[in-house]
Amino acid sequence: MTFLQKLFNRTPEPPRQRVRVCVECGMPIAEHKDWCSILRGQKELEAKAAARSQAARSEA
Repeated sequence: MTFLQKLFNRTPEPPRQRVRVCVECGMPIAEHKDWCSILRGQKELEAKAAARSQAARSEA
C-alpha cells in the first residue's frame, strides 16, 4: 500500500497471482517445454521415487 493510498483511504488492488517461471526454458512451471532439462530431471526423480515406493511395497 502506498503512502497516498493510506492517506486517501482508498482500497488497494488485490494482490496479483505470482507465476513461477523456469530458468532454462522461460515458460511458466506448469507449461515446461519437453526439451527442458529441469523438467526431465524432475520426471526422473519422480520415477525413481515411485520405483522405490513400489519396491518397498513388494518387499513387505
